[in-house]
Amino acid sequence: MNYLIKRVLMICLLASGMLAVPLSAFAGGGEAEEPMAEEAMAEEPMAEEAVAEEPMVKDTDVSIYGRFWPRVTYNDVDGGDSSTDITDALSRVGIKANTQITETLSAVLHGEWDVDIEKNGNFGDARQAYVGLRSEDLGMVAIGKQWDPYFNTVAEVTDIFYHRASPFGYDQQGPFRSTNLVTYANGFGGLNVNAGMQVDGTSGSSDGGTHSDNVDAASVGVSLSSGPVYIGVSYLRQNQDDNNRDRNFFGVGSSLNVNDDIYLAVTYQYITDEYDDGSELNPYTLDVATSFSFAHGVTALAGFFMSDPDNGNELIGGNLTLIKEVHPALDVFAEWVLTDEDQGDSINTFSLGFRYDFDVAIF
Repeated sequence: MNYLIKRVLMICLLASGMLAVPLSAFAGGGEAEEPMAEEAMAEEPMAEEAVAEEPMVKDTDVSIYGRFWPRVTYNDVDGGDSSTDITDALSRVGIKANTQITETLSAVLHGEWDVDIEKNGNFGDARQAYVGLRSEDLGMVAIGKQWDPYFNTVAEVTDIFYHRASPFGYDQQGPFRSTNLVTYANGFGGLNVNAGMQVDGTSGSSDGGTHSDNVDAASVGVSLSSGPVYIGVSYLRQNQDDNNRDRNFFGVGSSLNVNDDIYLAVTYQYITDEYDDGSELNPYTLDVATSFSFAHGVTALAGFFMSDPDNGNELIGGNLTLIKEVHPALDVFAEWVLTDEDQGDSINTFSLGFRYDFDVAIF
């Protein structure tokens, strides 16, 4: 019996000794690995720094866009020669960038250039080139070449035709995009204010200092949009131009979306030209534009226009365009334009062409 008890005690002692080694090793191993976890925690700021840099990229959106507008045009001059040529309805490519500075403040960049398809397809003059600062509460200020506030307020509503001279009557007298322009725009519900000032003096001027005054042109426009109705009025003053005259433009533009398929618009401007010799002329222009949408992506555009320069050479005309949307990016169209000038020729113009649009986000 004593022998059995001794054997049991020896086995228990041996087992206790064997267990003591792995338990101590396991406990020591856990303590040795703690500094490694601390080192991993110490590296976390590097990950935070990488996260902090990401908004610098995400806050800026850049896109490139374009519109190619080639046409085959036949001109039929009443009593004169006819001609056929490849023409262009102001093809262009551009780039836009927007950087979100704060939740309500952003910086914008816009550059746009002609593509002269009717010549060699080369890049032509700049259509727009400006930088602006936009605030959701205070509006936007921009500097550079851009759409004139006068055009934006009274003529944009009738600029719907697939032609480089659209709107046709306004094109005889009014401005479209202006260089060396500082603009301000803001909206208050349906009420919008659009103002601009052109400073094109000797310093940095592209015309050799022809316009040497501090302010060469200034405009202000106010418009109201309420449901399907839009109306805008604008005043533009152009100081001494190359024809030694001061020009005052008074314009009004209005549009109505009768329904989803019918659109009507009108632009009228009255101008006073004051010459250095004391003489004065009072030109005016009128444009009426309509759009009718049909099934299967077919749209018809029709217009009437006139321009009276107050010198006995009144221009009057009409136009019709049929458009088939083949794809959201591609239109096929046919256009007819008639112009009749008192001291000129009556011209019928027929065109067939494409309009291809693209807009791609770079990042």
